[in-house]
Amino acid sequence: MSRPRKIGGKKKKGKGKANRHFEEIPDEVSDDKLGGDDMMNPDLATQKDMDHISLNTEERKELITKALNTNNPCAPHNETQYSHKEKIFKKDELVDQMVVHFSLDNDIILIDSDEYRDQEDFRDIKKQRNRELLDFVNDGIKDEEFSNYRLDDDPTAQKKSLRNTFNFQERSCQTFNLQLREKGIKTDPPQCSRFFRETTQWEIFDKYMADYEEQQRIEWEEQQKNKKKGKKNQQQVQQVREDPLYSASMKRALKIMERMIVQGADFDKFSDYKYYHDETEGTDSPNTGTVLPLWRFSTDKSRRKQVTSICWNPKYKDLFAVGYGSYDFLKETSGLICCYTIKNPTWPEYSFTTESGVMCLDFHKKNPALLAVGLYDGTVMVFDIRAKSNKAIYQSTVRTMKHTDPVWQVSWDENEMLFYSISSDGRVSRWTLMKNKLEPEEVLKLKLVLDQEKELVDNKKESFMYGLAGGMCFDFNPFNDDQFLVGTEEGKIHLCSKAYSGQYLETYEGHFLAVYAVKWNKYHPRVFLSCSADWKIKMWDKEITRPILSYDLGCAVGDVEWAPYSSTVFAAVIYTGQLYVYDLDQEKHKFMCEHTAMKDAVANHVSFNQEDPIILVGDQKGGVNSFILSKNLKRGPIEPINEEDVKKSSEELEKEKMEKFLSTQDKEVY
Repeated sequence: MSRPRKIGGKKKKGKGKANRHFEEIPDEVSDDKLGGDDMMNPDLATQKDMDHISLNTEERKELITKALNTNNPCAPHNETQYSHKEKIFKKDELVDQMVVHFSLDNDIILIDSDEYRDQEDFRDIKKQRNRELLDFVNDGIKDEEFSNYRLDDDPTAQKKSLRNTFNFQERSCQTFNLQLREKGIKTDPPQCSRFFRETTQWEIFDKYMADYEEQQRIEWEEQQKNKKKGKKNQQQVQQVREDPLYSASMKRALKIMERMIVQGADFDKFSDYKYYHDETEGTDSPNTGTVLPLWRFSTDKSRRKQVTSICWNPKYKDLFAVGYGSYDFLKETSGLICCYTIKNPTWPEYSFTTESGVMCLDFHKKNPALLAVGLYDGTVMVFDIRAKSNKAIYQSTVRTMKHTDPVWQVSWDENEMLFYSISSDGRVSRWTLMKNKLEPEEVLKLKLVLDQEKELVDNKKESFMYGLAGGMCFDFNPFNDDQFLVGTEEGKIHLCSKAYSGQYLETYEGHFLAVYAVKWNKYHPRVFLSCSADWKIKMWDKEITRPILSYDLGCAVGDVEWAPYSSTVFAAVIYTGQLYVYDLDQEKHKFMCEHTAMKDAVANHVSFNQEDPIILVGDQKGGVNSFILSKNLKRGPIEPINEEDVKKSSEELEKEKMEKFLSTQDKEVY
């Protein structure tokens, strides 16, 4: 018999791995020749494995470098995560390569460490408290029987719970005793019955399927009923639409009829509106005037709200919008917008509601149906008053960089479909109407400006940090669209430009409290008015940083407005409810008219009509009072005297009238 032995051979070259070949050793080779140890056998000493690789001298001398890296070979490289944004599974490229081989939490601390000292201090405090407690209990024992006995002498007594022997009761004494009841008032126990039945999986499945079919049948019956109701409702809607009583022509006829009835009921007031003339005004008193109250515009929804803004429509001269909100910010309410007309003062033509209080609004000059609105929560909105829905067509959100504080004023651009807004967060923003959104753009950040002396000291110390001033109002120059004025909560007025968003062109200091309104003169490019909570109305020249005229009205001035028909007439309202009308051409140091618009309410807004001699005053009781001006208060342009004045327009004549006033004014007094 021959047994298989492994013998060496040449290595086969090929694509696959080298295979080991085994051949049988013939029987002629005896076991003695093979020997007991294969390593000492000369016949097997030269035998090699067939997959053995032979290396030459140079290959043996070559040093093979080994590199260690931080990659974990066992870490998975094919993890995927679901992307909710792209709605697909994406491969996770970040692989966790950390491998923890051994972790041992140590609970031994050093004696010299701070942690050990804190523990020792805590133990000492705890022992001290226990001693004080034992002393307190021992001192409380007054009986002679226990006078010589102390708890700290007996170590076993300390382990027991401490009890006050003079005021101790068992818990069983403090429980409620069971009340006895008579047999007549006891009720019989409910009858019980046992029910048992064997069930199987298929019976349970059949019951579930029967219940599911019953639910499907009930849903199908409800759908059939809804279809029948829907058909009936559609038929009713079609009948209503076809009914002439609900047509657009009937609606217009009813509106005209309502206006005719209202005008007939208030015939005297409408006559005063058209032909009012105060006979008491004569040539002997040209420096006095009067106002006649006409209507009060209010609704039931606006009674608990405050008037926060008034704006006349630029195209329809009898239409104006009123914004309702609240200046008492501890009692924040929802907002309301009402559009009234003088033709029907009993009820608003249009109304819209907002979630937050309305703080300001403005009509577009060329598109009078668009109304921009600023809210208390920093949102700006655009309404189309022609739309039948109550929703805004544009609204700013957090994603579109809305203001973080109340928006105090909005103003449309005269030529473009965009408007500007100012807020207490220190930003003046531009909002462009895109196809389906408002595109924001920051125009100016209102940097805080302090007094010059304090600013110089802080700059020397190099420790001054600038903040943002709270914006309260702004107004664009009618003769230069790039320039606009900004009034702040700190009492400063800044002349700014759209082209220079990083700095002010000029700063006017004259008020000590918040500036509520700044208004450019409609006929002169350099003159503007301002009113503040410091009781002052100030008149300014753009070229001079100090006011050229000042009025102290004895109360916070809510609003001021230039008259559209004269360059020297303006009106103001104060918080005690008075309305003041001034004419600088007649009397520059005293008002021409004083009238109490509201006796028990704060008057906070005033606005002139662009054509008729009507002035509106809003109060904090949700009403808007209308007044008509007398003849002395509505003086228009000066009648031309010579041939040169005949060729001049009314705007040029009004500008010359203001120039004449400025030339006679001492600019160093104020």
